[in-house]
Amino acid sequence: MGAKGGPAQQLTHDAEGAAHPDWSPDGRSVAYDVGGARIAIAPAGGGAERFVSIEISAVDPSWSRNAAQLAFTGVQYDENGNPEDTSLYVTQADGSNYVRIGDGSQPDWSPKSDWIVYRSNPATTGGCSGIWRMHSDGSGNGPVAACGGSDPSFSPNGKRVAFVSGDGKAIYTTSLHGGRKQRVTRDASVKTSPVFSPDGRSIVYSAGGGLWKVSARGGKPKRIAAATGYVAWQPR
Repeated sequence: MGAKGGPAQQLTHDAEGAAHPDWSPDGRSVAYDVGGARIAIAPAGGGAERFVSIEISAVDPSWSRNAAQLAFTGVQYDENGNPEDTSLYVTQADGSNYVRIGDGSQPDWSPKSDWIVYRSNPATTGGCSGIWRMHSDGSGNGPVAACGGSDPSFSPNGKRVAFVSGDGKAIYTTSLHGGRKQRVTRDASVKTSPVFSPDGRSIVYSAGGGLWKVSARGGKPKRIAAATGYVAWQPR
C-alpha cells in the first residue's frame, strides 16, 4: 500500500500464509517467510516467487545492503508446532553457505551492513529477552536495550534502533550502542513491527485497529490503514 494509506495490493497467494516482509535495498523485491518454515522472494509488484533453498525452518528474513545476503531466524518447533529454540543465521541470497552466528530471533541488518540487531533469547541473556547487536560473523555481541523489547528496526542512517517495549504497549528508539531511550508513543494497544520512513522522520507500526504513523521524535499517532500485520517500508 502507499505510505500515506489507500488501497492495499496483494502480493502473495501462498496457502500456508506469508509474514515478516523485508524490501530489497533497491526496492524491487520483497523477501518474506511462508508457513513459518520457508523464505521466499517475489517482485515488488507481485508475480512468481522463488524459494531460498535452506534445509532448516527459516523466518524473519532481512537483506544486507548489497542484496547478496540475508539474515534470518532458524526455528526448531516442538511436537505441538510451537517455537522451541531460535538461532540467527546469515546466508547467500540463493540459500548457499548459510551459517549460524548466534542465539536470537527477529534480525534486522543495518543500512551499512556492519551490524545486525535482534531479539535475544532469555536463556542466553540473564533470563530476559532484550534488543542486542552483533556483526554478521557473530562478533561484537552486546546489548542495545538489555532487558525487555522486541521487533528491532534500524533508522536509515543506522545510528538508532526502534523497538517495542517488553509489555508491548510502547515504542522507543535508542542509540545502536544503548543508552537513553526516547519514547515515541505509548497507549493501551499492543504494538508490533515499528519501521522508520526512508527519511528517518516517521515511524509506522501495527496495533489494534490498523497501521499507525507517528513522528520518530514522538507525538500523536495517525491511523493510515485498517489492516494490521508485519510492516516494511520501501527504501526509496
